[in-house]
Amino acid sequence: MLRLYAWHTPNGRKISVMLEECALPYEIVKVALAKGEQFTPAFTALNPNQKIPALVDGTVALAESGAILIYLAEKTGRFLPGAQRYAVLQWLSG
Repeated sequence: MLRLYAWHTPNGRKISVMLEECALPYEIVKVALAKGEQFTPAFTALNPNQKIPALVDGTVALAESGAILIYLAEKTGRFLPGAQRYAVLQWLSG
């Protein structure tokens, strides 16, 4: 099962929306930013930049919402259509 480390922020929410759209099973691990939980050694091991969101899928650990969205799109074969692939990637990189 996928594990999403996030908080109630736009970047955290966009990953959970994508996971729902892809119908992937996942669990959310809340990282309370106001309490500084992103600076704990356990979270820093997942993302040395100490930012949310982060996603763990088995042995794959990813950070940065754009990279996570691309990973999920490629994992499911959705949302990166052939002719429009680079338009989507351009939007994610902005």
